[in-house]
Amino acid sequence: MNKSILFLLMTPVLWIAACSFKAPEVSVTGEMTALEREVLGTYRQIEEDTWMVASTRSEGKSETQQISPEKKRVLEAMQDQKFNKDDIDEFKRKGYVGENNQGFLSIRDHEDLKEDASASEFVKKVVNEENSAREIIMNRVIQLNDALKNAVRENVMTIFAQMNQENSPAGTWIQEKMGDWVKK
Repeated sequence: MNKSILFLLMTPVLWIAACSFKAPEVSVTGEMTALEREVLGTYRQIEEDTWMVASTRSEGKSETQQISPEKKRVLEAMQDQKFNKDDIDEFKRKGYVGENNQGFLSIRDHEDLKEDASASEFVKKVVNEENSAREIIMNRVIQLNDALKNAVRENVMTIFAQMNQENSPAGTWIQEKMGDWVKK
C-alpha cells in the first residue's frame, strides 16, 4: 500500500486515539499565571507527543521511526505512571502516602506500614518509581520550554504540586504551601 494512502488512513485513527486521552484536570482559582500556562501547555504537548509515539509504535512502525533518548525516557516515565496508578491510588486511600507541596509523593507515618515490613518496602518501591517518573517529566517540561528554563525551579515544582493535588481523590493527604498536611 502506498505510504501516503496509509498515512491518510492512519491520521484520523491517531488523532482520535490522542484525543481520547484525558489530560489532568487543573482548576486554578482566578487567572492562571503565565508560568502556569507555560508548564501546563508544555506538559500537555509532551502527553500528546508520547501518545503519538505509542500509537505509531503500536501500528508496527517501530523499525522506521526513531525517537530521541529524552523522548523515550519521558515515554517510559509516563508508562510507569500508568502502571503504578492503581497502587498509588490505593496507598492514598489508605493514608500511606500524600501529595507534597513540591510535586512529589511523600510516605506518611502510618501504623500499618510500621507493622508490615514487606508492605512498607512495596510502598517505598512504588513511591520511588513514581517520584522518579515525575522528576523525568518535570525536567523534560523545563527543557522543552525556553520560558521555563529561566524560571525558578521551585515555582515550576509548585505548579506540578497543584496539578497532582487537584487530581488526587477527595479524602487523601495533601501538603499545603506552608508545610502542614491536611485531608483534601
